[in-house]
Amino acid sequence: MMIRKVLRNCLILIAPILGMLLMLSCSDSKSPPASVEILPRPTPENLLVTFAKSYREKDLESCDECLCEDFRFHFTDEIADSLGLPPEEPWWGKTKDLSSTGTMFASPSVTDIRFTFEYVGEWVPCAEVRGDSTYNGLCRRIDPLIQVATVGGGEDPILLLRVDSSWLDVMVVPDPHEEGQWCILSIKEVEKRMLHDPVVAGGTSTEGASWGAIKALFLP
Repeated sequence: MMIRKVLRNCLILIAPILGMLLMLSCSDSKSPPASVEILPRPTPENLLVTFAKSYREKDLESCDECLCEDFRFHFTDEIADSLGLPPEEPWWGKTKDLSSTGTMFASPSVTDIRFTFEYVGEWVPCAEVRGDSTYNGLCRRIDPLIQVATVGGGEDPILLLRVDSSWLDVMVVPDPHEEGQWCILSIKEVEKRMLHDPVVAGGTSTEGASWGAIKALFLP
């Protein structure tokens, strides 16, 4: 009887210790090591979300990481012509694109940037041939809603440049420089409807514009 009582008391004493050890063991098994880094672009969907966020936060480094080294932005024919780009090459590369974007982000006249989008269709396998190189990836069309708020002058102190008149055809590929991540190889702007007429309300003027036209405005 005495032995049974002693054993019961021992179990009562060590039970909390066993419970704590069990909790610590479970916690360690679920927590990743401190050295594990969460990848910002592990899927095409996550890549585009990160890309849009980089504009909203004016984060040029993040925008740079989202674009492949061979990135191209393809303009509509009208904007390409206004920029003096040849018909067979209506695009600019990553250097000029980031130069324009950096100027936009750093400009004291740009007070706010909104960038959201919806998908049109599904991801489909696609390929792009450039000279002797063939890029294999995934393509998808997005319907963007982009607003760039700038400080204007005169009677309209704020000018909203609103992009909702075109689709963006996006091609993404596995990032050749960072395993397990994706990057944007190309974006092609495609007109979908007429631009909105300017709207003025409460001292804010809103003008419809293509994304390429706005990017061209900030080219140094």
